[in-house]
Amino acid sequence: MGVEKIKKKMINEKPNKKIQKLLIQAANYQKDNRLEDLEKVLKKIILIDPNYFPAFFNLGKLFEIKKKHEKAIEFYKKSLEINPNHLVSIINLINCYEDINKLDKAIKISEDSCKLHPDKYEVHYNFGRLNHKYKINLDNAYSAYKKSLSINNNLKNAKLGLGQICKSKGNFIEAKKTFQEIIDSNSNEIKAYYEIIDFLDDKEIKKNIENLEILEKNNKQRDREKIFLYFTMGKMFEKISKYEKSIHYYNLGNDLKRKYSDYSIDYDKKRFDAIKKTIDKFGTNKKKCIGHKTSRPIFIVGMPRSGTTLIEQIISSHSKIFGGGELFFFTDFFPKKNNFLKMLNDLTEKDFSDIGKIYVDQIEKISKKNKYFTNKMPGNFINIGLIKLSLPNAKFIHCERNPLDTCFSCYKTFFSEGNLFSYSIEELGSFYKLYEKQMDYYKKVFAQEILNIKYEEVVSDVKKETKKILDFLDLNFEENCLEFYKNKRSVYTASVVQARKPIYKNSINSWRNYKNFLKPLTNKLNI
Repeated sequence: MGVEKIKKKMINEKPNKKIQKLLIQAANYQKDNRLEDLEKVLKKIILIDPNYFPAFFNLGKLFEIKKKHEKAIEFYKKSLEINPNHLVSIINLINCYEDINKLDKAIKISEDSCKLHPDKYEVHYNFGRLNHKYKINLDNAYSAYKKSLSINNNLKNAKLGLGQICKSKGNFIEAKKTFQEIIDSNSNEIKAYYEIIDFLDDKEIKKNIENLEILEKNNKQRDREKIFLYFTMGKMFEKISKYEKSIHYYNLGNDLKRKYSDYSIDYDKKRFDAIKKTIDKFGTNKKKCIGHKTSRPIFIVGMPRSGTTLIEQIISSHSKIFGGGELFFFTDFFPKKNNFLKMLNDLTEKDFSDIGKIYVDQIEKISKKNKYFTNKMPGNFINIGLIKLSLPNAKFIHCERNPLDTCFSCYKTFFSEGNLFSYSIEELGSFYKLYEKQMDYYKKVFAQEILNIKYEEVVSDVKKETKKILDFLDLNFEENCLEFYKNKRSVYTASVVQARKPIYKNSINSWRNYKNFLKPLTNKLNI
């Protein structure tokens, strides 16, 4: 009998009496959440039968629950040596690699699983999800979602992902159709309502509002679903100029989101000050051998909703500029909270050189041919100094917009992640003041290396401001930049629909529609 047949036999056979007893113990320990005892019992089973697949699988699950992902990976791998076709082990293994940010391995295993299990919708969906979530390959994500839906047409997350990809690529007709199919099959799917808003006329908006009001009245959503519901209703009422209703729901959504957000304005004050001290400590002299000397990176920074997407869309239409979108490559180097302040204090010149090299290696994987590569993560304004130490020749385009338009646009946006300061009017105002202070510091320190661009001036004379940016980058003007809305690159931000339209002025002073409701913000900003 071959090895594979023996393994198959072992998997399918009933365990011996000793193992049966231990399995009963294990079930009881699991029920009582006695994880240490559960681990001991499962390891005893392995000692009795080193090829007992369920024990390895459950040890993998146990360590995954305990957030010990490296150990979980070890046991999932062992379970797959015994039973290579075990779908749940494959998916859990992929998830573990994802959790520890080893995306290359997660993608490779996920892709292989699609070949191993071509008739299983789960593997195709997972491959699509990874490619979509991390913006690795949207074409692969689209195909994988399509494949998963051909096997199981009821996968709402696959349909939602499909619609979001169409939206980011500018295929608005298919996007609208996909979101509408989701709503028609399940009128409770709030995320689809949120995604479809930009494609609806007033009549359709009113119809959707009726559906959402029924959902609100039924009150069957969990709090996190209610957050989406409130932001969606706020946006819908805004679309039909019902501003009092709109602000009512924006307030409800923000209040509920803030309830679950771990944010401290005091910590941000400490963080901003600590970064400035680090810059002062190392200095800003380019002649120092700190960081990677590449001149390819362009960082487009500013407050969220300040026009960063528009600027990237314009300049990435140039033949020599690759639009990278919102990349976390740089922010990922620095831990959040707790360890951040200590880490800043411990950084060395070599650390900055290493960070610069890693960043360049990462962007090289995405684009090797263009002269410049953009990263339009707005929040990188905080890190300008750290970036300059890591990448001394990097260029910065700082986007500015009317403070009230900027802040209120943040307040009415449900961000997929980050920007936790935006869910309280008062904290939003306080954060904006911190932002101004931080940028004043950077403008003094890096005066010639930061180009300040005002959103209102771009909208007023796009050609003039585009030429200003290209001059700053030492590039010749190209007419394609004025037809940025025809740019086929994918856009992932809240401004995706606006980025596909020619320049318009509707969003200038849009905060005035809510003037009577924004006194806490105007007071905070001293406006």
